[in-house]
Amino acid sequence: MSIEQEPTALPDELHVKFLHVFTQHRNQIYSYIFSLLPNRDDAEDVFQRTSLILWKKFADYDETCSFFSWACGVAFYEVKNFMRVAQRKRLQFRDDVIQQLADERAEIPQFKLDLRATALEECMQKLKEKDRQLVNQVYRDQVPVKDLAEATGAAIQTLYNRLNQIRRQLTHCIERNVSYTGEGK
Repeated sequence: MSIEQEPTALPDELHVKFLHVFTQHRNQIYSYIFSLLPNRDDAEDVFQRTSLILWKKFADYDETCSFFSWACGVAFYEVKNFMRVAQRKRLQFRDDVIQQLADERAEIPQFKLDLRATALEECMQKLKEKDRQLVNQVYRDQVPVKDLAEATGAAIQTLYNRLNQIRRQLTHCIERNVSYTGEGK
């Protein structure tokens, strides 16, 4: 008995190309979605659906175009679909606000995003070890603040206050680094 390949699966060569280009842009695609859906769980759900669609439709991707732009187009429609379904469940942005956010995000040149990402890495290294660890646990490892509070014996509000202070510190540091390079916002 032979195992048949799923009709939407990519041939090996396309599979390798997809993995290569998707891996390069994975974080930027997620950031784009998160900028439109600021709830982490919602953004993760839409990111997973977007990733699957990109995988299934990669054979249709025109390599002369930017993969990131193509992926953001797919993500934009997935965000709209998600919001349409979730509309009755909770407060959501209107379609025109989502479109404006998407347009503004798409206008930011990739080199500026890369510059800011590099600045963030440099600024993270300047943090105290304890603060860097907190940021990594909450944002990279996605450990709920409530769980961290229980594990450390700290008050939840204390951790939220500390995260706000760290975010402000990182924002100022990034702005200084980006301004120092002459690239501006």
